[in-house]
Amino acid sequence: MTLAFESRAARQALANLPQLQAQESLDPPALARVYVPALHVKALSLDNSIVVGMRGAGKSWWTAVLASDPHREFVSAQLPSSSLGRVRACVGFGLDDTETSFPRPDTLTELLGQGRAPIDIWQTVVLRHALATLKHPLPFPERRWKEAVGWFLDHREEANDLLTRCDEQLAREGRVLLVLFDAFDRLARVWTEIRELARGALEAGLRLRSRRSIRVKFFLRPDLDEDGELWRFPDSSKFQPTKVSLAWGSSDLYGLVIMHLSNDGDFGPTFRKLVAGELKVQWRETKGVYLPPQQLTTDDKQKLLLEALADRTMGAGPKRGYTFSWIPLHLSDAKGRVSPRSFLLAFQKAAEHTEQHRPHHRLALHYDSIQRGVIKASEVRVAEIGEDYPWVRPLLESLRGVVVPLTVEEVKTRWSAECVDEMLRMGKEKLPPRRYADDPFRAGTPEALVDDLVELGVVYRTGDGRLNMPDIFRVGYGIRRKGGVKPPR
Repeated sequence: MTLAFESRAARQALANLPQLQAQESLDPPALARVYVPALHVKALSLDNSIVVGMRGAGKSWWTAVLASDPHREFVSAQLPSSSLGRVRACVGFGLDDTETSFPRPDTLTELLGQGRAPIDIWQTVVLRHALATLKHPLPFPERRWKEAVGWFLDHREEANDLLTRCDEQLAREGRVLLVLFDAFDRLARVWTEIRELARGALEAGLRLRSRRSIRVKFFLRPDLDEDGELWRFPDSSKFQPTKVSLAWGSSDLYGLVIMHLSNDGDFGPTFRKLVAGELKVQWRETKGVYLPPQQLTTDDKQKLLLEALADRTMGAGPKRGYTFSWIPLHLSDAKGRVSPRSFLLAFQKAAEHTEQHRPHHRLALHYDSIQRGVIKASEVRVAEIGEDYPWVRPLLESLRGVVVPLTVEEVKTRWSAECVDEMLRMGKEKLPPRRYADDPFRAGTPEALVDDLVELGVVYRTGDGRLNMPDIFRVGYGIRRKGGVKPPR
C-alpha cells in the first residue's frame, strides 16, 4: 500500500491551514473548523463544571461554540451520548463588551466599590439568563446592571422564587440552561479584584448545584485554578470531582490537521478520495463538513498520513528523530502541553518555507522546513506568554545566550536588581508571580520565582536538580541547548 499526494497541491493545502488567532469575541468559527478532540469530551459534559486549560487550549473557543445554537447542535451530533442536544447555553462572563449578558469589567469594579458582594452580582446575572431563556419579563432594566443588582439585594426571596420557577419549568420541558464563564483574567485590572470576582462566581455556581436544570461551566487558566485563595469559600471542595483538563494529545492535534485538509476547498476532495481508497476508511459528512473517520485517530494511520506529507525523519536518518513524534515533542511546554495554535502554525510555516526554498521536494514538507516552522511557532508562543504573564519576559530575556541546563545559582546571577525591578513593574500589569508574591515562607526570593516558572511550564527541573527549558520557549528567547533546535540568528 502506497499513499501518495501531489506534493505542490498538498503543500498549498497545508499553507492554507487556518491561523488560530486568540478568540476575542463570542463569534463562533465556521462549522468546518469545529473539531472535537477525544480529550475534550469530558470537558463538554454537563457533569463537569470546572475546565482548566492553558492559553490556546480552546477555553474561549469552546465558550463561543457552546453559546451558539447551530454549533452546539453540530457538536452534539458527533457525541451520541451527550446531553448537549437539550441545552440552551448563555454566557455569564466572557469576551463581550455590550453588557447584554453580563456587566463589563469597569461596571464590575464600580459594583465592588459600592460594596456589592461578587456572589450577588453573579446570582443576578444567572437570574437574568434564566428569565430571558424562558421569555419571562425581567423585574429590572436590561443592561443596567447596577440597578439589576440593587433589585436583587432588595428582593432576595422573590429572586430565589423566580429562579426556582425557572428551574422547574426547564425540568418539565426537558431542557437545561448552561451558564458559561470564561476570560476571568479580564474581570478586572488588578489580581486581587480578579480573584474576588472569580471566587464569587464559583460560589454562585456552587449554590446552583442543588438546581435540577440550571448548570454552570467555568473555563479557568491553570494559574487561577492553582491559586489557593480562589478556593477559600465554604464547600469549595465539592467542585474538585467536577474538574477536568482541556488538554490536547498528539492524536487530537494530528486529527485537527486531518480535518482541515479534508475540508480544504481545492485539495479536500483528492485527499478524501486517496485516503478512503488506500486506508479503507469512510468519511463522515454532516452539514457539509467532512469529519475524520474514527480509524484516523490511531497512531499507525496518522503516521502513514504524515509520511505521505513530510519526510519520515528529521534528517538523513532516524538519529535526529522521527518526524511524527518530533513535532509534538518540540512544540510542548515543560508539562507536555501543546497548543493547537502552535501545531497548525508550525505546519503552515513549514509548507511556506518548503515552497520557497525546496519547491521540487518530492513531499509537501521538508524536514528542515519543519524545523523552521517550529521556530516560528516558538516565537509566537513566547509572545503569547509575554502578553499573559508580562513578568516572565524580563526574567527569560536575562537568560538570552546561555546554554541549558543550568543551576539555580547560575540563574540567580543573571537576575540583576534591574531585572527584578522590571519584573515587579510588569507583574502589576496582569497576573503577578503567585509564589513570589504570596508564599508565606519564600515570598520575594529567587527560589519562589523559579517555582513560578516551573508552575507555568516554562522551565523544568532535571534529575540532578538543574533547570532546563523546552524548545517552544527556549528557541524564542535565544537560549541554547546542545542537540536542540537552533534559535534564529
